[in-house]
Amino acid sequence: MSEDRCIITVGLDIGGRQPAADILDAAGLTWSHKYGGPHWADEATREALQGVSAVLAGSENFSAHTLKDATQLRVIARNGVGYDKVDLGVCTERGIVVTYTPGVMADAVADLTFALLLAAVRRIPAGDRTIKAGGYDVAIGEDLPSMTLGLLGCGRIGAETVRRAKGFRMRVLVHDPYVDAAALRELGAEAVDRATLLAEADAISLHVPMSAENANVVNAEFLGAMKRGSYLINTARGGLVDEPALLEALRSGRIAGAGLDCQATEPPVGVSAQLCALDNVIASPHSGSLTITARVRMAQMAARSMVDVLQGRIPEQVVNREVLKKLRLQ
Repeated sequence: MSEDRCIITVGLDIGGRQPAADILDAAGLTWSHKYGGPHWADEATREALQGVSAVLAGSENFSAHTLKDATQLRVIARNGVGYDKVDLGVCTERGIVVTYTPGVMADAVADLTFALLLAAVRRIPAGDRTIKAGGYDVAIGEDLPSMTLGLLGCGRIGAETVRRAKGFRMRVLVHDPYVDAAALRELGAEAVDRATLLAEADAISLHVPMSAENANVVNAEFLGAMKRGSYLINTARGGLVDEPALLEALRSGRIAGAGLDCQATEPPVGVSAQLCALDNVIASPHSGSLTITARVRMAQMAARSMVDVLQGRIPEQVVNREVLKKLRLQ
């Protein structure tokens, strides 16, 4: 057995077994499950990382503080596409490889994007509440084929969202300066500038990563430029939205509704909770990737990354690639 010790902090198990188990076992690695929940305290993270070589990580904070005593840690394999809670500079300095799992959750998140859109546009939660209260009436909705969907960002999840939109015969606009216009046309979408996106889309879906540049990108100016009576769908990150501004836009009727799979504060408190309580908001608990297929694939990809690093190979999906030269893995 290898002396390398691994931990898994995500909570999923299938039939009582972790999806990553077979891969870690086949590599002869010793591993344990230390699920601490979505809000594992930093001190618990710092303590759990002591003596650990690799972690299959959830939403814990990996900062200079939590990594302080992780002297043996060689790889943080994020079980997801976001890594905004990982201090990449500290990891690179310490020689810790950070990996993620892009692509494997694209179908699951795109599905939820459309579930939220349909639920909002067709007033499904309102109809459900009405019937359960003894009524039989609901506000009129709209046909998706008559609507224009706008995407802010179009990576793997965005591309799958476009494919679903074309199945509903929607016109699709995309603003993403990093994606070639010809590639978007082939996908069935039209590349536009941000002003056109906001002015013409009946619903806008967010598909950009959380970064300093994108923090609160959906602000009062953004919302004020959106088509009146349109919808906002966010299955990306809560920090992309200026929540007080969105709260005002929803209360005033400036936009018709929102579908929020993520909030600035999770679980929602304060303004996040006020948003989720609105009748024209459909909220879900950051569950975009919460399907069996997606979670199994994510865990297996993360496990393979852990094994690769511990056995001296370069993983397929490395975030801080500059660390590879330092470790002489390239």
